[in-house]
Amino acid sequence: MKSQNEHGKHWWLGVADLMAHGLYHGSEKLERAHLAIAEESFRVLDRIPVTRPWSRLVREVHHGISRLSYRTIGLAASGLVRLGDERFRKGHEGTDDGRVNRP
Repeated sequence: MKSQNEHGKHWWLGVADLMAHGLYHGSEKLERAHLAIAEESFRVLDRIPVTRPWSRLVREVHHGISRLSYRTIGLAASGLVRLGDERFRKGHEGTDDGRVNRP
Protein backbone atom coordinates (compact mmCIF):
# COMPACT_ATOMS: atom_id res chain seq x y z
CA MET A 1 0.00 0.00 0.00
CA LYS A 2 1.32 3.43 -0.94
CA SER A 3 1.54 6.18 1.60
CA GLN A 4 -0.49 9.37 1.33
CA ASN A 5 2.72 11.29 0.64
CA GLU A 6 3.60 8.99 -2.27
CA HIS A 7 0.13 9.40 -3.78
CA GLY A 8 0.46 13.18 -3.47
CA LYS A 9 3.85 13.07 -5.15
CA HIS A 10 2.46 11.10 -8.09
CA TRP A 11 -0.48 13.48 -8.36
CA TRP A 12 1.87 16.48 -8.61
CA LEU A 13 4.07 14.65 -11.12
CA GLY A 14 0.92 14.03 -13.19
CA VAL A 15 -0.06 17.68 -13.00
CA ALA A 16 3.46 18.74 -14.03
CA ASP A 17 3.37 16.26 -16.93
CA LEU A 18 0.00 17.57 -18.09
CA MET A 19 1.22 21.18 -17.92
CA ALA A 20 4.47 20.37 -19.76
CA HIS A 21 2.57 18.61 -22.55
CA GLY A 22 0.14 21.53 -22.75
CA LEU A 23 3.01 24.00 -22.96
CA TYR A 24 4.74 21.93 -25.66
CA HIS A 25 1.67 21.53 -27.87
CA GLY A 26 0.42 25.02 -27.09
CA SER A 27 3.68 26.58 -28.25
CA GLU A 28 3.42 24.68 -31.55
CA LYS A 29 -0.14 25.89 -32.12
CA LEU A 30 0.65 29.44 -31.08
CA GLU A 31 3.68 29.57 -33.39
CA ARG A 32 1.54 28.54 -36.36
CA ALA A 33 -1.17 31.06 -35.51
CA HIS A 34 1.33 33.88 -34.90
CA LEU A 35 3.15 33.29 -38.19
CA ALA A 36 -0.11 33.00 -40.15
CA ILE A 37 -1.43 36.29 -38.75
CA ALA A 38 1.90 38.05 -39.33
CA GLU A 39 2.05 36.69 -42.87
CA GLU A 40 -1.19 38.52 -43.71
CA SER A 41 0.42 41.86 -42.82
CA PHE A 42 3.61 41.05 -44.69
CA ARG A 43 1.62 40.10 -47.82
CA VAL A 44 -0.05 43.52 -47.78
CA LEU A 45 3.30 45.27 -47.38
CA ASP A 46 4.77 43.11 -50.18
CA ARG A 47 2.17 44.50 -52.62
CA ILE A 48 3.36 48.07 -52.08
CA PRO A 49 6.49 48.68 -54.21
CA VAL A 50 7.99 51.22 -51.78
CA THR A 51 7.77 48.90 -48.75
CA ARG A 52 8.52 45.62 -50.57
CA PRO A 53 12.32 45.40 -50.03
CA TRP A 54 12.14 46.28 -46.35
CA SER A 55 9.08 44.18 -45.63
CA ARG A 56 10.82 41.11 -47.05
CA LEU A 57 13.81 41.67 -44.81
CA VAL A 58 11.65 42.32 -41.76
CA ARG A 59 9.54 39.22 -42.58
CA GLU A 60 12.62 36.99 -42.53
CA VAL A 61 13.88 38.45 -39.27
CA HIS A 62 10.44 38.34 -37.66
CA HIS A 63 9.76 34.75 -38.66
CA GLY A 64 13.23 33.64 -37.58
CA ILE A 65 12.95 35.23 -34.14
CA SER A 66 9.40 33.93 -33.71
CA ARG A 67 10.35 30.37 -34.65
CA LEU A 68 13.35 30.49 -32.34
CA SER A 69 11.25 31.77 -29.45
CA TYR A 70 8.39 29.28 -29.77
CA ARG A 71 10.68 26.33 -30.43
CA THR A 72 12.81 27.21 -27.42
CA ILE A 73 9.68 27.09 -25.28
CA GLY A 74 8.73 23.77 -26.90
CA LEU A 75 12.20 22.36 -26.25
CA ALA A 76 12.08 23.43 -22.60
CA ALA A 77 8.63 21.85 -22.23
CA SER A 78 9.88 18.67 -23.88
CA GLY A 79 12.74 18.60 -21.38
CA LEU A 80 10.27 18.97 -18.52
CA VAL A 81 8.24 16.04 -19.87
CA ARG A 82 11.35 13.88 -20.03
CA LEU A 83 12.43 14.97 -16.57
CA GLY A 84 8.98 14.13 -15.23
CA ASP A 85 9.12 10.74 -16.94
CA GLU A 86 12.44 9.99 -15.26
CA ARG A 87 11.17 11.11 -11.85
CA PHE A 88 8.02 9.02 -12.23
CA ARG A 89 9.86 5.93 -13.50
CA LYS A 90 12.00 5.74 -10.38
CA GLY A 91 10.47 2.84 -8.54
CA HIS A 92 8.08 2.00 -11.39
CA GLU A 93 10.29 -0.02 -13.73
CA GLY A 94 8.28 -2.31 -15.97
CA THR A 95 4.93 -0.57 -15.37
CA ASP A 96 4.90 1.68 -18.47
CA ASP A 97 2.43 0.42 -21.08
CA GLY A 98 3.98 2.54 -23.86
CA ARG A 99 0.80 4.51 -24.62
CA VAL A 100 2.00 7.80 -23.17
CA ASN A 101 2.18 10.63 -25.69
CA ARG A 102 5.73 11.99 -25.55
CA PRO A 103 7.03 14.87 -27.66
